[in-house]
Amino acid sequence: MTHAMHPPLLAGLLLPVCLLLEFPATTGYIHAMSDRNTSMDFSDLPAMFGGPLPRNGLMGLLVEAKPANACQPIEAPPSNSSVFIALIQRYECNFDIKVYHAQQAGFLAVVVHNVGSDTLLNMVWDDKELHKHISIPSVFTGETAATYLRKLFTYEAGGHIILIPEYIFPLGYYLIPFTGVVGIVIAVMCTILIVRCVQHRKRMRRNRLSKEQLKKIPVHKYKKGDEFDVCAICLEEYEDGDCLRILPCSHAYHCKCVDPWLTQTKKTCPVCKQRVFRSPEDSDSEGEEGAEGRSPTPQGEAEGPEQRRRRPQTLEDDEEEVEEEEEERDSERTPLLRSSPAVALGGPSFGSMAHSPPSSPPSLLAEGDPAESSQGALRV
Repeated sequence: MTHAMHPPLLAGLLLPVCLLLEFPATTGYIHAMSDRNTSMDFSDLPAMFGGPLPRNGLMGLLVEAKPANACQPIEAPPSNSSVFIALIQRYECNFDIKVYHAQQAGFLAVVVHNVGSDTLLNMVWDDKELHKHISIPSVFTGETAATYLRKLFTYEAGGHIILIPEYIFPLGYYLIPFTGVVGIVIAVMCTILIVRCVQHRKRMRRNRLSKEQLKKIPVHKYKKGDEFDVCAICLEEYEDGDCLRILPCSHAYHCKCVDPWLTQTKKTCPVCKQRVFRSPEDSDSEGEEGAEGRSPTPQGEAEGPEQRRRRPQTLEDDEEEVEEEEEERDSERTPLLRSSPAVALGGPSFGSMAHSPPSSPPSLLAEGDPAESSQGALRV
């Protein structure tokens, strides 16, 4: 059996995966050094095409391209084993063409500089087929930086440069996907929570009486001499004028005592545990698994044990009915429902409408009263 991964755990695993992904350098700088122990740093921006710069940087000898715009094939660098970097000016053709010509000439990197401005630009490719053949890295810098590089740090001037990338985490690059994942997780969790709440409310509604159903249960105003005497919930004797709720199982209670039980706890008699009312929802929920031949129980009437044993039952119904039958057997053993000497002698009936038995116990009637026997002897 497969189990779905918990949403917070899934989100926790996605974040480190995103952090570990390789992403291109967003900024960088050119560290230039000369034989006169002079060094300077210039800001640059890596191109959006070509190969990436090594994490430790790329050191090489700077050579100015000829022609300077590199819109046509340029001259090759000096023939030695050193790494040469071409210095190319902006304009007159696309960036990918300039870098491609430098790569074809034998340069291993390119520095493109602005003209008339120190603004740094993101170099992008224009030809889809051409940029696939470009493998060397390239950067873009300003005009002021190009002026210093050309005068102090070229190969002819005895200098060299290091192209150093700066790998700053691009928050904006991953923010949208991460926000989407978190939003989906929250939406799924909210949906599950709403479904669970709706199911819980339906379950509680099936186990409780509604106000409309409660109104269908008769109310009796108590008068002295009625057959029910004591409320089994509050254990107080009934007084004239008390409103009693008489359940279908013939047990009566104070309305103020039994109404909260029926509407907020369970729709069963507190004493005998018989169902007080069967709603259509109960019939539908109990008949989903093949109860076509079952005859519905009339509303307002308690279902007897024989009827419950005869009707088809689901697993949940079986468990519920077993519990109800056990509770009924337990309640039948309690003094509230069985005859006792106190009840036989005319004690309180705890809300039962059953008629009280004769005031004299059968054993006493069988044995006879000694006082009556003596009086009979005197009459003789």
